[in-house]
Amino acid sequence: MELPNPRGLWTWGISLGPYSQPHDHPNGVLEHTLLGDMINKYKYHDRLLNSRRAAIARSFTDQVFTTIYDQFHEEFPAWEKLPFDVCLGPPENRNTGHSLPSAVCQLLSQDRQWIVNGFSGIRKTRSAEVMKNVPRSERAEHLRGLYEVNKETMPYSNFGFLIVDDVFETGSTVNAVCETLEEAYPHLPRFVVALTHLYSTERLGT
Repeated sequence: MELPNPRGLWTWGISLGPYSQPHDHPNGVLEHTLLGDMINKYKYHDRLLNSRRAAIARSFTDQVFTTIYDQFHEEFPAWEKLPFDVCLGPPENRNTGHSLPSAVCQLLSQDRQWIVNGFSGIRKTRSAEVMKNVPRSERAEHLRGLYEVNKETMPYSNFGFLIVDDVFETGSTVNAVCETLEEAYPHLPRFVVALTHLYSTERLGT
């Protein structure tokens, strides 16, 4: 799915798939998709075996690169290589130590020598509520000024940034990260991949 980008904060953005089945699913129950179930286990199951957690991160990393490579070259066939060299994402709010976007960025940088892990290059300026606890209409304001670039840990980018997030709903978190990058690096493009999106994003187009 192409991610809605009404403010034009990124050049290109996609989601790998929905986080959950729609409310009108034939069985009448809202349930996680396979991708959603993997994210839920990774984030919230403290007793998940490390081997299983690593397998989930590897599965998403492979899907991210394959999907980006295939879809990007379909849309931009004249471009010989992907136009980013640093991957990063929003710092987690729960502080569980189980950030799937962070794990994906780490694996991407291990797999591809030309991708640098810049996840530590974005930091929070203050503590923040978990987004699902904040009303949709208040999220943009809640996130205003939350992130900043850590110049000491942000790697140099020649081409652009890949921003990885786990679940896309209103886009407020990704917007806030992109605004931070735009202010610090206005000449560098930003590309977004969400590991999943909520069905409401697809249904409402917001």
